[in-house]
Amino acid sequence: MRRGGFTLIECLLGLALSLLVISAGLESFARTQKAFAGLKAREEADQAALAALDRMRIDLLHAGLGLVPEMGLGLVAAAETNPAEMRLMSVEKELHLAAEAGAGGTRLPLTSTADIVAGQRIALREGAAGEVRTVVRLEAGAVVLEAPLERAYAPETAVLSLLELVTFFLDGPARILRRRVNASSAQPLLENAAAAAWTQDPSAPLVRVRLELAVKGVHPHEATVFLKNAALAAGNGK
Repeated sequence: MRRGGFTLIECLLGLALSLLVISAGLESFARTQKAFAGLKAREEADQAALAALDRMRIDLLHAGLGLVPEMGLGLVAAAETNPAEMRLMSVEKELHLAAEAGAGGTRLPLTSTADIVAGQRIALREGAAGEVRTVVRLEAGAVVLEAPLERAYAPETAVLSLLELVTFFLDGPARILRRRVNASSAQPLLENAAAAAWTQDPSAPLVRVRLELAVKGVHPHEATVFLKNAALAAGNGK
């Protein structure tokens, strides 16, 4: 007759089976956790790409704002694209001459130079003529331009606009899509960006943006934006 309890062999077998069950459970948990982490990473990447597209869409809709006459004269463009970057132009603020700016001069007397920094561009327009010049430095009550003015501008009739330039470009080595306003430091807009492409159809006018992420399982994100201000300029020019 067998005494109560387990033999050593039975204990070892039970321990081995327990370890096998625990190992299988841990492996299943690890796979589930990995799958959940991958799903979360894809969801976060999708949300980040959509947020980046929303920011770009807002900037594209804003492009050319306040510059319809200047675009009609061919002085500026709402959007310019090339494989390396996309540049969007709009009015940052209106400026006012403090005195007449003579043809051939590089000094532009203004009622206020607040918010102007070197490197920014100013659009000057009077009637059906105008030009764009870059600020190289500021003086008391005036800015100095990089090139002489082609014509004279009177305080009563001239229209001056301080331009805001928004630039998007892909920092390839870091895989970061960046956004820069004027000459300020570029801010990260989207991380894990494998590719960014923008194409322009001036005849429409439309800009198509495509973003690809370096995250497995995430499909490219695209947006097409109608440049309403550029369309207004084209309509006024007809």
